[in-house]
Amino acid sequence: MNQAAKQRLLKLGTVAVLGVGVFAAGLLNRPSRALAQDVVHNTYMVMAGGFAAGNAEALAFGPSNLKVHRGDTVMWHIASFHNVHFEDSPANLIIAPVVDGKPLPQVNPAAGFPSFKNGDTYKGGDANSGLPLGPDASPMFSMVIDLPVGTYQYFCDVHAGMSGILEVVDDSVAIPGPIEASAEGQTELDGSLIAASAAGQQLAATAKTEAVDGVLNITLGTGGTGRAYVGAFAPSLGVIKAGEKVTWTNPADSAEVHFVNALPFDAAKIMDVVPQPGADANQPPILTAGLGFLGTTQDGATVGTGDSYNSSFITPGQSFSLVFKDAGVYAYICHIHPGMNGVVIVQPAS
Repeated sequence: MNQAAKQRLLKLGTVAVLGVGVFAAGLLNRPSRALAQDVVHNTYMVMAGGFAAGNAEALAFGPSNLKVHRGDTVMWHIASFHNVHFEDSPANLIIAPVVDGKPLPQVNPAAGFPSFKNGDTYKGGDANSGLPLGPDASPMFSMVIDLPVGTYQYFCDVHAGMSGILEVVDDSVAIPGPIEASAEGQTELDGSLIAASAAGQQLAATAKTEAVDGVLNITLGTGGTGRAYVGAFAPSLGVIKAGEKVTWTNPADSAEVHFVNALPFDAAKIMDVVPQPGADANQPPILTAGLGFLGTTQDGATVGTGDSYNSSFITPGQSFSLVFKDAGVYAYICHIHPGMNGVVIVQPAS
């Protein structure tokens, strides 16, 4: 590298370091409580979901209640499969309009597609980030708040009960600054995640690993821990005899849905969503529900060596059962939750 190039790099590096220093100084020197007359515009961060060790996930916004001044910017970090939807009530994720005399299950366009441009000014009404569909989906969604003083609710259309409050206050009212609000949000999520992790450990320690009266019962994740859960099968390793049944149950007080999918699982063949052309060139595609979502195997079916099996979605309070007729080792997953794996060992009946 010649001397001129070295000098250019040194200059760029110096400018970058100074820039970071100025930004950090400005952020850290902001008051912990903000007045609109003190700070022209603040940018607040809200976490949409969160994760912790042990495959724990929080299905909540943090902070759940955020105070802002008119003119502030709110940015949501979309940590998983969530959307941010300002509306009077959450939209149904799946609808089934009748097409050619038959219901056609599909993703509700009101939930799946954005109705608001990322980064624009929000003046009220319906505003949806849209679902993070495809590899190019942004993990960030933001809006500049231009709303009268009042309380505004928003939802995640994917997860029932996942909602947040945006409270716009008068400029004269002191409110927590961005750093304090973010810390509050993280504390909220951490509380839920810690409770879920503890419940997951307890469930794993007490789950029976062998069939009782011909049935092995497996719990799909944790329940009773509010807006968080642990994505794990309990037990993760179970033993039955050929001809016995396995029943997977999602706790009624769970916050999430699950699936049971045999390995190997081919996501290209067993797709959750199958895009179809819209009614015309100006309409978005129709996201019809695929086999990954609807399932390929009936509840109570009998399976054997080499058979593929895929449940439909198992909502809180629902169960799914299979009878295993052949001895062998059967590995399976929940295909929407990475790290949620299980194995059933089937021994000969005799």
